[in-house]
Amino acid sequence: MPTVREFMTKDVVTIDAEKTVFEAAELMTQKEISDLVVIEGKKPIGIVTERDFVRRVVARRLPLNCRVSEIMTTPLWVVYADNSLNEAARKMLARKIRRLPVLEKNELVGIITATDFAKHLSKKTITEEILEIFGHYSAPDFFDKPENPDNVHASEKASKT
Repeated sequence: MPTVREFMTKDVVTIDAEKTVFEAAELMTQKEISDLVVIEGKKPIGIVTERDFVRRVVARRLPLNCRVSEIMTTPLWVVYADNSLNEAARKMLARKIRRLPVLEKNELVGIITATDFAKHLSKKTITEEILEIFGHYSAPDFFDKPENPDNVHASEKASKT
């Protein structure tokens, strides 16, 4: 069974809990991501997402100089690198969340998101690849293609006259 380690994003972007909401938004824009894991020292303590900005900053009209720690989502739900993808999916569904920071030996080593699951599901299995190869030579394809390109031109000429 596939593990979280095989499909997680390894380059996790983090932000210190004392940084401002504005700094977090700038970093997310610069990195083209939708979340940041919030850290204190090296310890992950929360997560801030685009949803947090909408619900906790914009909707409440908080100033952009408020601290990330004021708007982050806590508690931080995590998964371990050796956990199965099924276990991560169950945790995400149960908590109604779309991303889980990944720990190994209590250190942040990645993040697994709904997008990572979509990438996993979109990958072809060996069986699918074999069927696709054979699909290129299936009977309908064979009979749909003219054997002799000159025949096509001759029939086109005949239908035009």
